[in-house]
Amino acid sequence: MHLVCLGPDFGSPPSFMRRKLLTILSESGKTSSVIDDISIVKRYASESSHAFPVSSDDEALLKARKEVKNDRVHFVWTQFSELNFHLKKQAEDEAKLNGKLAELISLLTCDKKPTNKKGFKNSVSSELKEILTRMDTRVRSLYATLPTNTMLIICTGHGDTAIVHRIRKMLAEQSETLISREKIVKVLEELQAQAEVAMCFVGVKH
Repeated sequence: MHLVCLGPDFGSPPSFMRRKLLTILSESGKTSSVIDDISIVKRYASESSHAFPVSSDDEALLKARKEVKNDRVHFVWTQFSELNFHLKKQAEDEAKLNGKLAELISLLTCDKKPTNKKGFKNSVSSELKEILTRMDTRVRSLYATLPTNTMLIICTGHGDTAIVHRIRKMLAEQSETLISREKIVKVLEELQAQAEVAMCFVGVKH
């Protein structure tokens, strides 16, 4: 049985004394393949893992499609990172970040009204829609390649952690901004709560 995982936030530093999943699989006689950015491959691949450093989602998909058809491999890990890179790029753009903060503060103010539900309803740009469409296409392509009785696990990872880290840095550095610190802190609290939410989907190819 092959096990394939996908998610934008794999690679967070493990807690003290936590054992690597791929090492545990190896000790259980299972062969694994890890297909990811070179920094992730170096950190998490075990000595017996098949390690494939990649530099793009298309390359990751190509390698993953090949590995899931290998009968000697029991577990395949890969990650599609385009969305994560997009979020980081947005957070690093000062003009876009300030515009985003202004939008979120406005939404937060509206959410205080009794008729509105708590939480942000972020707008989705055409660029983001295109990225999500490409990701969906890659997942469908990978699923179509899976042999029968293969388990597919898709993990979304955390939410937009890039903007959370950027706002924390802004507050720590006490950067000058037209927006009050109090309002920025309130936005950060809401964004952090949302960013901590992740989803996991599991299915078996029939």
